[in-house]
Amino acid sequence: MTSRGLERLDGDACIALLRTHGLGRVGTRVGDEPLVLPVHYVVAGDDIVFRTDPGAKLIAAVLGTRVAFEVDDAQTWSVVVVGHARELRGSSPDTDEARRRLDEHWPAGEREHLVAVAIEKVTGRRLLAS
Repeated sequence: MTSRGLERLDGDACIALLRTHGLGRVGTRVGDEPLVLPVHYVVAGDDIVFRTDPGAKLIAAVLGTRVAFEVDDAQTWSVVVVGHARELRGSSPDTDEARRRLDEHWPAGEREHLVAVAIEKVTGRRLLAS
């Protein structure tokens, strides 16, 4: 389906595109102010997983806040995930695998807390070639 030069992507296409990138943006609120922050991430099962240090992203996770997560290739497509954030604690095969995959592209700094965003709703658009 198209709308004004954009093709709507189905859920499977959106997830496939999410798996091709490792840098996205998580959006939440701090009080009444919207906040959008970049994160390195991986797709792990039905979750987007990223590492963070104490601050707004971790608070959102501890509170189970509904957040938005966006990834794009600015010239051709954009995918948005909406879901509840939660902190991942302890060790499990899935958590350990997510941490290992995140370590491959991890910037300097501590950021030892893992946050998962459940992929509850996913939408995407692709720019149609002229």
